[in-house]
Amino acid sequence: MDQDTKQLRDHLKNKRRRERYLAEKSELLSQLAHARKAIDTFSRRRNVRPVALPWKDVAGSLAKACVESRLSLELLRQKYEQVYHISQCMSAWVGSMSRSQNVPVSNDMFKATVLMGDPIARRLGLDWFTQHMYHNTNRMEALSNFPSEGVVQDTTVISHENGMWEIHGRIQVECNYSLEATYAYLHDKIWEELRGETHISMSEILDEDTVKTIDAKMIYRRTAVSADESNYYVGREFVTKNRVVFLFGNFSQDALHPENIQWRPRMFWYIMDRLAPERTRIRLVLYNGPKVIEGKILTWKDDLKYTGEDISTIPEEEQFQKYQQLIVKEWQPMLDSDFELLNLRFLNE
Repeated sequence: MDQDTKQLRDHLKNKRRRERYLAEKSELLSQLAHARKAIDTFSRRRNVRPVALPWKDVAGSLAKACVESRLSLELLRQKYEQVYHISQCMSAWVGSMSRSQNVPVSNDMFKATVLMGDPIARRLGLDWFTQHMYHNTNRMEALSNFPSEGVVQDTTVISHENGMWEIHGRIQVECNYSLEATYAYLHDKIWEELRGETHISMSEILDEDTVKTIDAKMIYRRTAVSADESNYYVGREFVTKNRVVFLFGNFSQDALHPENIQWRPRMFWYIMDRLAPERTRIRLVLYNGPKVIEGKILTWKDDLKYTGEDISTIPEEEQFQKYQQLIVKEWQPMLDSDFELLNLRFLNE
């Protein structure tokens, strides 16, 4: 190492040492000034004599704090009463869905669901019912045993133990349209169904303000079928990227409206699935549970008696087959109408 290089290195080393020393000195002087300031402040505080607050000021502050605590207590009590009331309503609601007449059934859709009268319980009930149906869409498709492709239009009557029964209707079609185009074409037509505008009986829209707070694409209505029976239908639309579901189903009773002497569970799902950019599958699932009259679930044989059908001459093993034929015949016009609504293949021509 030559002499010039050594001198330059020593110079730079000394410069760095000097800069570090000056920085540390500046930091220590700053800390010293801060400490002196703190000592001066503390000394002045020690020389100040404490002054006792007048009793009037103390009493006023305590009174104010007492009022605030009482207000807080009252708000907490009101909140408690509200939550307790809701829990009682929901407990009663859950209890109302217990087995009717203690008849053992294998399908939970037979259970009666009552819409309670309390405003908060009504809102929770309407939201829960439609969410429950929506999250059971795949289950209903599986129960309907749809094929993966092709056209389907049929009705099946399913017999359970103890004479219990239910009806499943199903429709499946496909069209060469995007999901968005299919939705745009069918939206208003399906909503006519949800609003009850295509039914023979008139519908009365209920709880509009409450329903709007849940979902803009939702409706609750009463359709009076007879003096003894009303369908309290709640409908809703659910849209995701690759699927659209329109659905509606009925409560057994509404605590604020005429009591149903007879009723039956009715549920419907309109399902659109994107198969490809320009290919959409449309499905309709229709479900009817057994009729319930004055709290008693009718077996299929009971239902036959109400229709006036004479099966006395029909062998026991053939009676259910006869009942199936009657149901299929009764449902066929409805399925034909829905098939015509949903079958968009003619638009491709």
